[in-house]
Amino acid sequence: MQKFDDWYYRCIDGKAANGSAAESCEVAQIATVKQGDQDVNVLTLAVAKVPAPAATDKKATKQPASELVLTTLVPLNMYLPAGISIDASDKPVVQLTYRNCNQAGCWAQQKLDAKMVSALSKAADGTGHVQMMNGQKVNIKFSLKGLSAALDALQKAASN
Repeated sequence: MQKFDDWYYRCIDGKAANGSAAESCEVAQIATVKQGDQDVNVLTLAVAKVPAPAATDKKATKQPASELVLTTLVPLNMYLPAGISIDASDKPVVQLTYRNCNQAGCWAQQKLDAKMVSALSKAADGTGHVQMMNGQKVNIKFSLKGLSAALDALQKAASN
């Protein structure tokens, strides 16, 4: 695991669907708040490269080898229809819909386009906006310091 300011670059060895060894890498950050004397995870952000789907359009000449996908994890008891929105320097960047919840919390996933990546990479800080079941809206601040360098490492590793 490497640290780029407030972001971690980590890889996990696993198996691909075809049974071959596959390494899955991501850049991640966990935003916490103090509850008493304990740190409680309130927002986990992870960006990973996933293989792009095969081109179905005959006119498409250059197909991207992979795409960046943002995965977020928030605690349970979120108002799911509200989703989660991510801002960079107080400007909306991406809106995610929740995919599923389990004992770890509620998960949302969204492909990032070049404009979103650029906005996140250039900003110093970000905010995750969520809504609790009781209607309370919560803004979760996180740092974007180091994200650009961490994404560069992710892109280089994926192209090897």
